[in-house]
Amino acid sequence: MLYDRPYMRQNEPAGNSRFGQRPAYLILLFVTVGIFILQQLLNVLFPGASGRGNGFLTQWFALSGYGFQQFKLWTIWTYGFLHSTQGFFHILGNMLGLFFIGRMIEPVLGKAKFVGLYFSGALLGGLAYLFFHFNDGFPVVGASAAVLALLSFFCLLQPERPITLLLFFVLPVTIKPKWLFWAVLVISALGAIAYELPSMLESGHMTSPVAHSAHLGGMIAGILFYRYIYVGNGLPFLFKQRSSGSAAEPPQWFKSRPKSTQNLNYRVNRDSRQDLQAEVDRILDKINSSGFGALTEAEKSTLERAKDILSK
Repeated sequence: MLYDRPYMRQNEPAGNSRFGQRPAYLILLFVTVGIFILQQLLNVLFPGASGRGNGFLTQWFALSGYGFQQFKLWTIWTYGFLHSTQGFFHILGNMLGLFFIGRMIEPVLGKAKFVGLYFSGALLGGLAYLFFHFNDGFPVVGASAAVLALLSFFCLLQPERPITLLLFFVLPVTIKPKWLFWAVLVISALGAIAYELPSMLESGHMTSPVAHSAHLGGMIAGILFYRYIYVGNGLPFLFKQRSSGSAAEPPQWFKSRPKSTQNLNYRVNRDSRQDLQAEVDRILDKINSSGFGALTEAEKSTLERAKDILSK
């Protein structure tokens, strides 16, 4: 039947799923918070064992140019699970972002692709940091690059959907994601140029406690994931409009105007059962390749109508 296909089934709440599985964003959150608690315990039992000092966890799991030169290649991933222990705002901001953004985009991507996006952000963020700091030993920790990959993806997915942020965790500010995207991207790029590029050229240390380069790498990861994995057009078509009017279509502010203004949408004569079945098959193929969130309202209405007609 139409709704028996696996990609047409509604997502069940995490606690009521068949195997009792939790969403990936919650698993990542629990693991990261658990590691932060471990860092705090080690600080109490063995002062200097974690955080941004030269302790055990930082030495073996934080990312640094010197460490990477010593073939600690795993740190390109593990640094995203450590956070500064000098306060709670670092991990609090990242985990709030992981929770609120993750719960919005994981149902669209699915668990596997969501995890892929998250770790892609950590990877590209780490590589961007190493580009600026390969010849110094200043370590970087934190999930900011991974979370900013999620943010970048969400902003491209829902550019016009207003969201409310707590500025400094106190002041509520409502903004459209497209403006947030550009603001974070510009700040990250300017920060990397102003603070990290001079230290790279002079072989000095960071003059800012913020790893802007890692943030920039995370943003780029979100853009690439959206274009290559979710939309599937790739960078050569970054500014080319797709013929589909689906939610996966690049936002207007993210592309140039198409050369042709011809309306490529079409209607199918649904008076015959055969035409309706053909249209349903086309829509199901679209769901299988792009996900349910890629459907237009008209396509969703067609499926609802087909559910009643074809089942008779």
